[in-house]
Amino acid sequence: MKFKLYSLIVTVFIVLAACSGTTESGGEISVDNGIDAEEVFEKSIAAQENVTSFKMLATMNQTIRSNGEEMQITSEIDSDMVMDPMAFHQVIDMDANGEAMQMESYYTEAGFFMKQGEEWMEFPDEMTDTLLTIQQSQADPSEQMEMLKEYVDEFKLTENEGTYVMTMKASGEKFQELLDETVEDFGTQNEALQGVTEQMKVNEVEYTLTIGKDDFLTKEFRMQMDSDMTMEDETLSMVMEMDSRFKKYNEIEEVTVPEEVIQQAKEMPGIS
Repeated sequence: MKFKLYSLIVTVFIVLAACSGTTESGGEISVDNGIDAEEVFEKSIAAQENVTSFKMLATMNQTIRSNGEEMQITSEIDSDMVMDPMAFHQVIDMDANGEAMQMESYYTEAGFFMKQGEEWMEFPDEMTDTLLTIQQSQADPSEQMEMLKEYVDEFKLTENEGTYVMTMKASGEKFQELLDETVEDFGTQNEALQGVTEQMKVNEVEYTLTIGKDDFLTKEFRMQMDSDMTMEDETLSMVMEMDSRFKKYNEIEEVTVPEEVIQQAKEMPGIS
């Protein structure tokens, strides 16, 4: 599989990590001090609204099968995010069956820049709008919590030392419905992404959300997904595990694009 195709798949999975669906966990509650899942959500939403910046460290493992062949892909993601105005610096180190690749990107008011190999590229406006919307869906913790709150009764809530842990198992059909609605809400500038998600079939999703007791901020987000995707007449069966850890809340003051990146960047053609 070409890395170009994999890069698009990674983007889709980042969007999916911000979504949820109707669940099958039964809404079990098991906490000692009487707090319930709804109260955890309410307090977490309020806390996340005050977040101005954070660091996300994530590991993504994927097994992709197609036409009798299998590819094992590991990605390490390091992101620094500032919320208002939106800006980020992200580095993704990927390994696919022993073939290594690094993708580095910046977004600020100066533009959207990405490096693959030794060459920096600047995204045209139409692509920047799409990718920025995707990044915002990943980056806004309060928006994610608001979305998940609709299914608060379906969570299993347990308590560890210093954290609340909520787990949920989503059916593929209902998750697919929410994914379609989310992509539709992104708007017409995201037609490329919509075309990809329309070819996806989500079979099953499980995830775990860990929230700090002291500040009600998200500490860890773990996700497992089983899905199929048809792209360019090729059907891919994908099993993905993603573990995201959040730290340095409100400690990152700004993200800037190095001047040499701006000077070296070539304009990337638009995508029809």
